[in-house]
Amino acid sequence: MQKRATVDHLSFKRLQKTKADLTRIQSFPYSEELRSIMNSDVICCSPDTVVRSAVKTMTANRVSSIIIVEEDRSPAGIITESDILKIVADDNVTTKQVLTHQIMSRNLFTLSPENTIYRALAIFSQKGIKHLPLTRDGKIAGIITLRQLLKLRYPEPMTLLEGITGAESVDDLKQIKDMIPDIVSSKLSAGIRISDIAVMISMINQDIHRKAMFLVLQQCGQPPAPFCLFVTGSHGRFENLLAPDQDHCLVIEDDPEDPLVQYQEYWVEMSSLFSDLLAQIGFIYCPGEIMCRNPIWRKSLKEWQQQIQYWVDHQVNNLGRFATLLFDAYPIYGDISLFHKLNDFSFDILSRHHEIHRVMFEEEGSHQVPLGFLGRFITEKSGEHRGEFEMKRSGLIFIIESVRILALRNKIRETSTLKRIKKLVEGGFIHSDDGEYFEAAYLILLHLALTAQIDKIKQGKKPDTFINPNDLSQRRRRTLRHAFEAVTSLQDLVAAEFGELVL
Repeated sequence: MQKRATVDHLSFKRLQKTKADLTRIQSFPYSEELRSIMNSDVICCSPDTVVRSAVKTMTANRVSSIIIVEEDRSPAGIITESDILKIVADDNVTTKQVLTHQIMSRNLFTLSPENTIYRALAIFSQKGIKHLPLTRDGKIAGIITLRQLLKLRYPEPMTLLEGITGAESVDDLKQIKDMIPDIVSSKLSAGIRISDIAVMISMINQDIHRKAMFLVLQQCGQPPAPFCLFVTGSHGRFENLLAPDQDHCLVIEDDPEDPLVQYQEYWVEMSSLFSDLLAQIGFIYCPGEIMCRNPIWRKSLKEWQQQIQYWVDHQVNNLGRFATLLFDAYPIYGDISLFHKLNDFSFDILSRHHEIHRVMFEEEGSHQVPLGFLGRFITEKSGEHRGEFEMKRSGLIFIIESVRILALRNKIRETSTLKRIKKLVEGGFIHSDDGEYFEAAYLILLHLALTAQIDKIKQGKKPDTFINPNDLSQRRRRTLRHAFEAVTSLQDLVAAEFGELVL
């Protein structure tokens, strides 16, 4: 990979200025990982510690909880101030008599330090707790508190999270989803960073998916085997706009007695009901049937592995498309370990079959931005969108595709486009100036796409991402041209990696 920057410096400066103008205030870091804010110096004690001693430890360290851990540092429970108050209020018991394991809360909810701030907010809302231990490999690694998160700016998704937690029907979830455009509009007006808005939309949608699956399982009953629901496409990249369709799959624990798990009556009924429920909420059916109701996307772990191997061995049609879905995936419900096993297998296949990169490049590398001679915009010549072009399909998706190819070629497992760019820069695979150049173009195109959707909704129209360049100010048109030039530079960079020329 070349290390010399490929940026056009005039375009670079213009995009940097516009990127700064779009973000006027600090945003709430929905996608920031918990390890960046967690307290790693966790106050712990053993299950046989006398409660009075534990209270003294809490007081000395000025903390409102203490984690009870086994000898191997695996968490066994938690004691909080409220647990202590219950003992104090009991005249028949004293803190000198009771051991910590006798009063600790055993139903301990934990996350990993790599989970997001938004996910922690969701757990606090759903479980009604105020302390959240963080574990790595089953061992205590840190802790965060609700009070800690509420000190951060703009935690307004708590309102929606509480609504999702309390939702009892499809109508409840639909009402919550219908609130998203107004929240997005207010955030755009406030100058919130556009990527944070997209992450917020994605995480709210993921929580709606989780609640929808919960409602489905209430109706279908206990599943016959552990499973994991994962989303892909813009859902898996945390890059949802306002009208995402359904993109979800199911991986089920292997059943040695039934080699065709995907056709079991329970899974057919459950996955079909799930898709129907999402459609009622407002997520349209995927036109390409990338939904777990389709048996291609609903399999046991072994069946998934066999299917992926078959795709690669036989170079099936749409291999590139199938690969992008696998590598843009993210688990949201069930036994997450099943997804990680599938993900590990997919990356192992990718490491041994470099032709997958070539297929992805051939399928995606021929796309061109809508710029013609002398920088004129190329628009639709007829039909409903005459004089317009689509922001998502005519620019934004090209950045997503090109960055994905570079990331996968360099064994980067992030799914977010911005995080992939960051990892490419950190790994020395692209120049830091190029990284900033491509990031600025991505954010500007994302902003224009989301703004177009909001404008359409306000006009009572379908929230698509078509825009008429003549409706933009002269300055905005100039910035858009520079963004498209950045996309072309990125495509050239990918083509150079494959020894090709983009014509």
